[in-house]
Amino acid sequence: MPTEKFDAYGEVLPEAARARRDAGAAASVFLGRVGQYVFWLLVVATVSARIMTYPAPPVFEVGSATATKPTVTR
Repeated sequence: MPTEKFDAYGEVLPEAARARRDAGAAASVFLGRVGQYVFWLLVVATVSARIMTYPAPPVFEVGSATATKPTVTR
């Protein structure tokens, strides 16, 4: 287990901080990439689900002015 080395003013020495930062940088890059892939996977899944579940827009039908619609009277 590495121990941190400090200077006279209580700051971490640069070589100790750099070694710790390098080990954490690889994990940070990996987790960042995984997070991006999960985000875009959720975006694609959400958009695909909306496309599949929502019906197509209704077809616009143009009728003539002389065509009458049947009405029910009592």
